[in-house]
Amino acid sequence: MGIAVLTMANISEFNTAMSVHHHVHPDFSNMAVDFVESDTFKPFIIPMIGLIIGIVMMRIPKVADVGKLVLYFGAQSFMNIFMGWVFRTHVTLPAGMALPSRTVSEISEHTLPKNLIEAIAAQMTNQTLPLPKGYVLPQLSVSDITNEILPMGYSVSNDLATAGSITITHVLQKNLYGCPIGFALTAMQQVISFLCFIIAYAVLYPTEYKLNPKVIKSKFEVFSICIFAAVFALNIALNNTSLEYISIAVNLIIRSCLPLTTFLSQQGLAMMNLYTFKPCNGKEIALMFAGVVCAGAFTAAKIAGSAHDGGSSSNAVLGVVICIASLLCGSLNLALAGVLGEMKLSVIDTVAYMSVPATIFLLFFCFWPKSLPDGEWREVFGSDQASNWQVLQMVANIAPGTFALFVLSGVFSFIYNIIQLNIVHTLSPSATAFGGNFNKAALVFLTLILPFLQVHSLPGAPYIYVIWAAVIGNVLAFSAYSYLQIKAKQEKAKKDAEMKGLPTDEKTAFTSDKELENWSEGDSSSDDGAVC
Repeated sequence: MGIAVLTMANISEFNTAMSVHHHVHPDFSNMAVDFVESDTFKPFIIPMIGLIIGIVMMRIPKVADVGKLVLYFGAQSFMNIFMGWVFRTHVTLPAGMALPSRTVSEISEHTLPKNLIEAIAAQMTNQTLPLPKGYVLPQLSVSDITNEILPMGYSVSNDLATAGSITITHVLQKNLYGCPIGFALTAMQQVISFLCFIIAYAVLYPTEYKLNPKVIKSKFEVFSICIFAAVFALNIALNNTSLEYISIAVNLIIRSCLPLTTFLSQQGLAMMNLYTFKPCNGKEIALMFAGVVCAGAFTAAKIAGSAHDGGSSSNAVLGVVICIASLLCGSLNLALAGVLGEMKLSVIDTVAYMSVPATIFLLFFCFWPKSLPDGEWREVFGSDQASNWQVLQMVANIAPGTFALFVLSGVFSFIYNIIQLNIVHTLSPSATAFGGNFNKAALVFLTLILPFLQVHSLPGAPYIYVIWAAVIGNVLAFSAYSYLQIKAKQEKAKKDAEMKGLPTDEKTAFTSDKELENWSEGDSSSDDGAVC
């Protein structure tokens, strides 16, 4: 059999006028049009308003602390929405874009994608797709390939340079949305965040703001960091992968259930004498279960409503399963902090020490082939499977604008972590945990009450009623739970302060040293890093 020669189509030739007059790669222009003229910009309105108002309030001393929480809401919401956009709704390639051409001298699965050969064979033998199991493909030659038997979007021409060869060109018939590279993008973000840390460390080194990562002194600490890095990376990567299949609203509602899964994982470890039992507060447990029930109702209503309107429920269910797996990894990450010792790593320490082992851990998953989402991605690859690395390589070649977004996400991740670190140290871990858990459900709630911000139409009755009730219930339940957590920590801090003869005002109680230690050890119900 002959060997195919794969050539990259000159994408700039797709729109000669654009190339000649503007000298800008079409993908960058398409990305700008997608962001400004489509519905893409709508979800970013709330985060941008939050960022602007937060920055202004922080300059006013009387409301500076509240302004930090507003800024945190804007930053966290922006990061969540940005990642959901990149993975699911961003137009990676627009319809009409020419894909790489193939020059072929003999037809085989090595020279053309199997799905294209099956489509040609079905046309020639009057079969319907998908072909029956056990169907033997007929022998095909280049002379059999004509425009009449090729699927829509494909065209064939004789290759004058090579006798007996043909060139098959493929033009996308529909927009190519999102990018299925959850693991590869997570690894890429870790590398970029680490590079940002190195740059920040070098710039700030001679100043009073010099970064001082925790000194690692023992092999056990190195082992602990590697374990943390693996679970931490899996948490983020699975969360990113879930965004390929479900909306950001469903993702956020599911992740708001972290307090309950963390509590259960801690109690499970305690039963194996690996952790101390947490006191069972009836009110807190009831509120956590109520929040989880509401999250389940919201998810079921969204999937059922989407299926009713013609969406794919199987993909949504897969996305929910992956998101729950990510949630369990997040809970395990917090619980392991108490098992493996008091590492007390700050966000800067996490970036400095965990980025490299996390990237190494993710490499295996980056090169492992996985199923592609139904639709245009399978058409582009000519297969139903591809590794994250293969997808990343193709995107870098045919959609450099989208690849630039991947790089930008790593920078955003680093900036977001700095904002979170600032809030932890100037307010308190409890305030950050409360804000993180509240922001997830509040963002969904605001999107529901502001229809002009909705990118996708909401399902009709009765699903919309269930969605409304579930969001309100989820917000109330986890907000009340967070309030009880904060009050309990305040009372404990006041008692500790009284025993030490320290002031017992509310601010002292709200930002106690012990609470900062608990945050560093992972004793928090917020997993905001999961989106970064």
